[in-house]
Amino acid sequence: MRLDPFSGPYSRDPATTWRRINATATSICYDDDLAMWLIAGHDNVRTVLSDTTSFSNAATMLPITALTTDAGDILAGLDAPAVAVAADRPQHLRTRAILRALMPTTAVRAEQQWGPLVAARTDDLINDMKTDEPTDLMHFAVQLPLLVIHDVLGLPSAAAQQVRAWTDDFADLVWGNPTPEAQIAHAYSSVALWRYCSDIVSGRADSGHHGPGLIGELLRYRNNDDSNLTIAEVAALALNIVGAGWITTAGALGNALAHALADPDRWALVADDEHYLNLHVEETLRHSPAIDGWLRLTTTDVTLDGVTIPAGSRCLVLIGAANHDPSVYAEPEVFDPRRGRGGQHLAFGAGPHYCIGAALARLELTTALQALARRLPDLALATGFQQQFKTSAALRQLTSLPVEQRTAGRCPVAHGAYAEPRS
Repeated sequence: MRLDPFSGPYSRDPATTWRRINATATSICYDDDLAMWLIAGHDNVRTVLSDTTSFSNAATMLPITALTTDAGDILAGLDAPAVAVAADRPQHLRTRAILRALMPTTAVRAEQQWGPLVAARTDDLINDMKTDEPTDLMHFAVQLPLLVIHDVLGLPSAAAQQVRAWTDDFADLVWGNPTPEAQIAHAYSSVALWRYCSDIVSGRADSGHHGPGLIGELLRYRNNDDSNLTIAEVAALALNIVGAGWITTAGALGNALAHALADPDRWALVADDEHYLNLHVEETLRHSPAIDGWLRLTTTDVTLDGVTIPAGSRCLVLIGAANHDPSVYAEPEVFDPRRGRGGQHLAFGAGPHYCIGAALARLELTTALQALARRLPDLALATGFQQQFKTSAALRQLTSLPVEQRTAGRCPVAHGAYAEPRS
């Protein structure tokens, strides 16, 4: 069993690799090239993600490709305390409980608190689109969650594009295969993102004006008492949320749009049928998860599915392969929003580290899909579109999503538009 996540074929069609992995005799093996254990199989992946005792989160944000000494020295400046994403018990339980108290985690509460904000950002971006010429819809897919997460946190939107650049560099440093020169540039970007969050939080705390958004709420919860939260912990939570809160949703939204635009009937359904709209989002998350791999570190020798993984081993948990496990999903490579058991996907993880922003992500996906399909009913994938994802061991985001206005009588498949691979 071998992954080869930085190859051209994997970046074009990861599902083919998942099918090969799922067809092997063992779902757990050591990958010599990546120097880590690969864990596939729906049950195995759910077990690992849920077991925070045997599988630590400490390795989650450590680069998958070994850093040069120079890049490592620079990255040491990212001295944020472990919270939320990269924390283990008891720190994770403490900081997550605070976030759960301040953030809506259900669909109803997310709609009440963030629905108008997401709808307004969506409308503004559609208003700015030039619909009379070919357009790259990934611009919309990136900008919507990027601007929304700034609104949610209370960060100035004027800095959003710089934050995007820093976050892209950080994601490539952790999950990509950058050259030694790129590692240095990405390490500087990662430290700059941390210092930006730290300066924002410190400035608000020192001024006594805590400001808007989740950062303001965290500072009010802190109440000038480090036993509640330290300034560094507030800044680290902001870093976690701004770092993960847009880039994954951008990937999911791009994938959901590609699937919807692949068939005019689907495009019409996401506009007018709310039940189908929700099913479409869930099937996108299963079929084409924006995060299809995640790192864990074993704290002890662990025997899983008959294989013993030694203590101190890095493990790449293959969420994409798990979501395509044929023992759970019939014809897993087929995009079928009306399939059964679709809600059992692992796109948002499982257990104590289940994505705390899942409700916000689903709100953004449904709002954007419905608004675009209603306002641009004749939108279609550009002729000849072929999917290509950014090179990454874990993040699945389309490099582009070209679209155009569909002409009367034009069949997307017959005219060479995107045909979803059955793998």
